[in-house]
Amino acid sequence: MASGEPAALARNMTSFFDDDFYRPPAPTTAGLMFPARSKQTVRGFTLAKTPAEQHWRQIISASQGERETCLLTLAMPNLWNLFDQPKPVSFVEIDGRQRTHRFDYLAEFRGGKRVAIAVKPFERAKKLNFKASLRAIKRDLPVGFADKVVLVTERERHRVEVQNAELLNFFRRCPDTEADSVISDLTNRLFGEISLTELISKSGLGARAFRAAFRAIYAGSLIANTRELITNNSIVAPSGENHEA
Repeated sequence: MASGEPAALARNMTSFFDDDFYRPPAPTTAGLMFPARSKQTVRGFTLAKTPAEQHWRQIISASQGERETCLLTLAMPNLWNLFDQPKPVSFVEIDGRQRTHRFDYLAEFRGGKRVAIAVKPFERAKKLNFKASLRAIKRDLPVGFADKVVLVTERERHRVEVQNAELLNFFRRCPDTEADSVISDLTNRLFGEISLTELISKSGLGARAFRAAFRAIYAGSLIANTRELITNNSIVAPSGENHEA
């Protein structure tokens, strides 16, 4: 083989596949980076593609609780964008001292609503009287930063919902527009409840249909109980409701 042939072949392959073999995810937009290892943090990241950006991006977390909260937030049907470790905000603490706080996430929903999310273990939040601090933070938020602030502890994270949200994020990384379209057409013709097994059978697409139906549940076009593990035996129904944040 001539020395110039491999380069020519590579150019042709790149052109044929529209230069889309692999595109690395964009780095996190976080304003604060944690050390890779420490006694206080367990740093990791979740790959996600939000409707606002339409490209994969790293979203960092410093604990398992933060990671689970990230996955649950990404699973919300009306989510538009999610920012990790947004810029800190200044506030006057309940003891009168001037302090700053950095939320773990800032979620933006379709329609413009913004929710600042703080993640803490329940007992630690209780010991710190963090709910009182959060009220002070909300009072002093800069205009436009967030419409709502929330505290998320392990008590707000349902174990099975987290499992479903993690599976959803995995299925979103395997896009299949044909299967999505088939499930959408079948859903539009539904008038009542149906098992995923039956829906998958009608599609003729096997596992591809299961993944598409899973995505449809979290897109809001199908209703299912997400506090039960979503399987072939799950019962779903068409949804005509609007999903608000």
